[in-house]
Amino acid sequence: MRKWLLMLICTLSFLSAIVPSGAFEKIEPTTFAPLYKADVRVDPAGKRVTGSVEIRFWPKDASHAYLHLYPLTFTEEHKDDLWDELLGKHAGLGTYDSNRITVQGKPVAFKRIQDVIEVPLVSAKASEPVMLKLYFDMTLPQNEGRMSYDEHSLWLGNWLPILAVFDKAGWHLDPYEPIGDPFFSENAHYQVNVTLPAAYQLASTATDKAATVDSSVQGEKTYRLQAMNVRDFAMVVMDSTYHSLEDKVGGTNVRTWYRDKDFDTQAKQTHFAAVEALRYFNSQFGDYPYTEYDVVRTGGSINGMEYPSIVFLDGRHFTQEGNSGIVTAVHETAHQWFYALVGNNQVEEAWLDEGFAEYASLAFLSDKYPRLGASRVLGRLEHGTTVSSYAQEKLRPWQPLRAFPDNESYSALVYSRTTSMLWKLREVWGEERLHEVLRRYVNNYRFGTASGAEWKAHLSRAAGEDSSAFLDYWLNADWSQKDAAEEWLQRQRQNQRNLGQPIQDGTIEK
Repeated sequence: MRKWLLMLICTLSFLSAIVPSGAFEKIEPTTFAPLYKADVRVDPAGKRVTGSVEIRFWPKDASHAYLHLYPLTFTEEHKDDLWDELLGKHAGLGTYDSNRITVQGKPVAFKRIQDVIEVPLVSAKASEPVMLKLYFDMTLPQNEGRMSYDEHSLWLGNWLPILAVFDKAGWHLDPYEPIGDPFFSENAHYQVNVTLPAAYQLASTATDKAATVDSSVQGEKTYRLQAMNVRDFAMVVMDSTYHSLEDKVGGTNVRTWYRDKDFDTQAKQTHFAAVEALRYFNSQFGDYPYTEYDVVRTGGSINGMEYPSIVFLDGRHFTQEGNSGIVTAVHETAHQWFYALVGNNQVEEAWLDEGFAEYASLAFLSDKYPRLGASRVLGRLEHGTTVSSYAQEKLRPWQPLRAFPDNESYSALVYSRTTSMLWKLREVWGEERLHEVLRRYVNNYRFGTASGAEWKAHLSRAAGEDSSAFLDYWLNADWSQKDAAEEWLQRQRQNQRNLGQPIQDGTIEK
């Protein structure tokens, strides 16, 4: 007991020494979360990022730690249609050199396994922190994906080394996949120093406006950034053609970044949608805890990509007329609850964040943009309720990314079918009750991770009866459960008429 108390005191003292006052104002600290301390230099002309990252963590496996180095994926060619869809047919390779790693200050030999490295820990104890430091030098790949560049910006998604998750199932060492978001990470604290040419600016997971900026060296500046209790750290480095729109929602500054030659109307409507979506999700699923949220226009054709406190939207949303910027900004903003606040294994259970984020985005669009919302709902219901052909191929929402043969099946099952399931529940329970159940789910797993089994238990408690048949039909595409799933909904409809309000957690039997 004394040992753990000493660890707690030491950890909080260490964090208080590096974090500015007020940084924890809205974010509850995770006592034994890892701390990443990175020092990096970005060369936009050379498309190069160099530096080091030191990770302080309490090992769950005394013999080894594993790090995902996702940039390694793009140092090798990938030749098939799915990779072409993600990266483009003319993708250029990057480079990544990480030939020096130390543990407790001493060099160690490591082993590479695809885009993961295995690092030996010598006599590590779970009660004592390990200090692992990695030095790296990378040039960015040229592609259409999450980490690349164009003439005005460098966008860095999944660029920093990150600890692999170790849980009751063991180590999660899944490689990068061309379908979905092939990531699984736990919350940590970040202290990142970024040195740039003086003419450049950045937006990141951190509260950038609160950063200390050191301009003492002529021709460059260094941002000293802090991000607490987040599950990844992303950023975009931008030249002077970028400008931002800004509004405040509660305690959060919302900034939308766009370029000189983009359509002002598209930038403004995208920004408005992000602001109003954040406001709506605050009211429905609980307050957003971070003090800054950036929506950043990038190059590429990724459509949209979520990270904690920052999302990427590709340039098509800012240079073409239409509502795509609204739809994408809202969906990525919903991910700030279903991914950033409540994490999950996106490799094994993609439906748990993508389907929930898409449902939340449709709920908002139906409220704020009724015609657009109605069209989107009808489209998802059409695709989500007519998937029998996929079931015949033994495809379903609740399966790992590698089991999806193409992006069409992934979209129909992970997005449309999961969204349809929640929309059917909304039709029975009503928006207020469903959103209260989702709000309690977010609150229960806030800053942590949830599994499909935990959602099933949560839903069963809220419903007052076992939800297995309902979920098997919708998420496992088990057509033998179709009648049982409909009967479950009918009982829920009758119970809702009788009760008129949600059942509270803890008042029913499992």
